[in-house]
Amino acid sequence: MEKLSEDEIRKNFGKAFRKLRISRNLTQEELSEEIGVTREWVSKVECGKSNLSCHDLVIFMIVIEFETIEEVKSFLKEATTYVPLNTC
Repeated sequence: MEKLSEDEIRKNFGKAFRKLRISRNLTQEELSEEIGVTREWVSKVECGKSNLSCHDLVIFMIVIEFETIEEVKSFLKEATTYVPLNTC
């Protein structure tokens, strides 16, 4: 298995984060209000330019309302699997 750099992890996570936000029909603004952060922060996370704190990650997972553990696993797998990435 190929080891991911911190930058690749952030970008993969951001891509999965964005995909999940969109699948829940949430705008960046709506998600930012639910989490209690700025829209700019959501944008930076989605572009792989910022990290989530553990607190923000837990709040994100509550807001997203994962239906099953399989959905959580799928999100985490996508967020941590190596794929060539386009930057924002």
